[in-house]
Amino acid sequence: MEAHKIVLSPAQVWRYIHAPANTAFPLEYAFHLLGDIQDKHVLDLGCGTGEEIPALTWCGAHVTGIDISPDLIAFAQERIQRERVQAELKVGSAYQTELPDGSVDVIFCMSLIHHLDIPLAVSEMHRILKSDGFVVVKEPICFSRLYAKMRTLFPVGEDVSQYEHPLTRTEFHQLHESFEVSGLRLFRLPFAAMPRYLGVRPRAFMKASDFMLRHCHYLEHFATVAVMKLKMPSPSNQQGMHILDLDDTAEETLQSEIHG
Repeated sequence: MEAHKIVLSPAQVWRYIHAPANTAFPLEYAFHLLGDIQDKHVLDLGCGTGEEIPALTWCGAHVTGIDISPDLIAFAQERIQRERVQAELKVGSAYQTELPDGSVDVIFCMSLIHHLDIPLAVSEMHRILKSDGFVVVKEPICFSRLYAKMRTLFPVGEDVSQYEHPLTRTEFHQLHESFEVSGLRLFRLPFAAMPRYLGVRPRAFMKASDFMLRHCHYLEHFATVAVMKLKMPSPSNQQGMHILDLDDTAEETLQSEIHG
């Protein structure tokens, strides 16, 4: 998004502290997956304007925010000053964060990976994470050919990069294959994007989408957002990584869809 279009909105910290596991909203669920981060070093990778930083600090974390855009980091600095929270902010690349090896407990990465070279980004995550560290990611996905065709019918926003696209099955596998995966949930059937074009509040659409995904497992194939926790693999489990602990979904069905 162009910097001159950005308007800083108040942080909705209350939505994310003690977020429930059954929430219909992917960002709230991402905060649920964090668990107890009191006194943990949390890296908000691709922090943008720092929308999630106040909630992370209110959860007791020591937060570092990194973004490649100096303009967005400037907005993030303004935000933390307004919210009177402490965080270290720096301009940097997801490929070279310049953080020490094994220095980060948690990487919080919201809707960034689909902009990046995935193997390079994952390699840097492995370098900076502690041996018992983990990543919480939220990413747009597109596993359905039908949905991919449907997306071409809707206008692309002016602030969307020409390189931006939802993760394919192959890219999704590249993201999680070197980690132990837990807590995977899928969100947002395509119709849940309609409020963007109708100018209405999205809550009812998101709740309807969540209800349908929970009660009709076939529809998981058409989900557009994935949220999961990626743990550093234990020495005894370096090979054969696979998706674990799919929350209230048909794991076997989804694995067959993801892996073709």
